Amino acid sequence: MLAEVTERALALTRAKHLLLVGGVACNHRLQEMLQTMCRARGAELCPTDDRYCIDNGAMIAQAGWEMLRVGQVTELSQSGITQRYRTDEVEVSWRD
Repeated sequence: MLAEVTERALALTRAKHLLLVGGVACNHRLQEMLQTMCRARGAELCPTDDRYCIDNGAMIAQAGWEMLRVGQVTELSQSGITQRYRTDEVEVSWRD
């Protein structure tokens, strides 16, 4: 299912690179499947080094840095934790 959804996303975005991160990136069978799919679509799979796949802290820190870089700041009183936060609802102001 992950490979199929990812293939659809690549097709819709016309992306030429697929960055595989997080815990799922440790799954070598998934990497094989995505590699096959990327080759068929003319895209490049870019799996993250296993050292960085088991902890999302580095990805969260990078996103925070990018937000700060463009002046997107959340006051501490307005911040909180939402376990069911949808990543597709994040305002991405640091990309063109």
